[in-house]
Amino acid sequence: MISRNRPRCNIERSVTRIMTMAAMLLGVAMSFPASAGEIAGLHSNTPPTIKRPLEFSFSNDLLGRGGASDDFRTQQFIVSGTIRDRWEVAVDHSILTLIDVEEPVRTDQLSATLGYRFINGRSDTTVNRVTAGLGVRSYGDFGGERMQNGFHQLVRSSVEVAAYTDLDRTDATAWMDAQRYRLLKGHSGSQDWRWGYWLRGSALWASDGQLDAAAGAYGVAGKGSVDLWLGLRQDWRSGYEEPVLAETALAEQDLAAVFGLRWGPIVFETVQQFDNDASYGQIRLVAAGFDRERKHAKQTRFAFDVNVTVPDVYLRMAGRWRAGWLNRGDPAWRRSLFVIGGYGEPQHDDDPMIYRRTVLAGAGIEWEKRLDVAGGWTSGYASLGGGWRQERIFGDKDREGEQSDTVSRGVALAEAGLRFDAGELIAGYNFRIQIGLNATIPLSSARLDMSGETFSVQKTNVGIVAGLTLGRFAD
Repeated sequence: MISRNRPRCNIERSVTRIMTMAAMLLGVAMSFPASAGEIAGLHSNTPPTIKRPLEFSFSNDLLGRGGASDDFRTQQFIVSGTIRDRWEVAVDHSILTLIDVEEPVRTDQLSATLGYRFINGRSDTTVNRVTAGLGVRSYGDFGGERMQNGFHQLVRSSVEVAAYTDLDRTDATAWMDAQRYRLLKGHSGSQDWRWGYWLRGSALWASDGQLDAAAGAYGVAGKGSVDLWLGLRQDWRSGYEEPVLAETALAEQDLAAVFGLRWGPIVFETVQQFDNDASYGQIRLVAAGFDRERKHAKQTRFAFDVNVTVPDVYLRMAGRWRAGWLNRGDPAWRRSLFVIGGYGEPQHDDDPMIYRRTVLAGAGIEWEKRLDVAGGWTSGYASLGGGWRQERIFGDKDREGEQSDTVSRGVALAEAGLRFDAGELIAGYNFRIQIGLNATIPLSSARLDMSGETFSVQKTNVGIVAGLTLGRFAD
């Protein structure tokens, strides 16, 4: 009896570990506000010895000092990468708010840049790199209010009511980034201790007259897949006139102490300012493929997904099982059965005082195929299914305490996207970064009444989904 139960116990313990790790990563990374962040349009502050063909960076204040204020660059999400070891690309979405004033205001900032490494010298002990490029930076309503308040509802934090400014423009940008990394003991691939220094200076100019710059000097150390850096960083901002932009720039311009830790594909960094309150932290996920030993290793049939959708914020978890009877003949597209559950309280339309409490459950089939691009560390996937969704309207802020009845509908589920091999978390366990588009399509619409008002619910929802796929290498 004991031997028969042992496999089931092992699976249960594995699922528990996976769920704990996934909830920790996404909860910390995406649910807390920041007070500042990186220069919008530039890569995050990751040492140049770490290969990062694809990197996701989430700014938050949990790794900073935190605080009661939710002003300035309150959330920042950066997707960046390198192409053929010479080209750099970055897309940045930032939410800027000015709440602690008589008339709170907000704007969103969306940046995209492309650069080329004119100097790209690299050896086992030294990296000398100079990159320059062009880009665009836009201001306006890019879903920031819905995202911010949706995340706040998930963690039971207060929502922020602030009107968007009239700011609606796009500026051209030009930028440059220079880095020198030098190991004085050991080399980058060493399994023994290594140490040295790292210098970085960067600047970005916008056509409307803004100039953002930063310079840092760090001591570095590491062993195996662990890297540490500790040093000072000075930021400068100039040319900003609109109040929400000017106050954000003033908060970000300071001297700060920086501590960073890289553990395999996960990077933590905290930036602690000396004179301002805009300290912040970042969690970054780096996808660079599995190592040579694990690159072609088989995966177990079970996997677990945890992800978040935006701009309507939902936390979703799914379990997948690659059934043998669905994959007879070794098909090119591997097929898995999945079950999914989701929860969220997204903002209803454009009213920051009205929200939809939503519960989702469903099941279906997923198809996944390894793509023969970028070294084979990318997979495409698509899924179809059906399920059930329940919704309730409720109020917050001035309408706190008001709520409607609930209404349920059958829904069709569809999703498609990409998964990128990231690395091994602990012995035998690995994760991949997932990004795509999903749609929840109710079979019929509905209406709910709250305090004499009627609200249309059970609408089709389409969103961007980002998260982790956790699995285990087969023994």
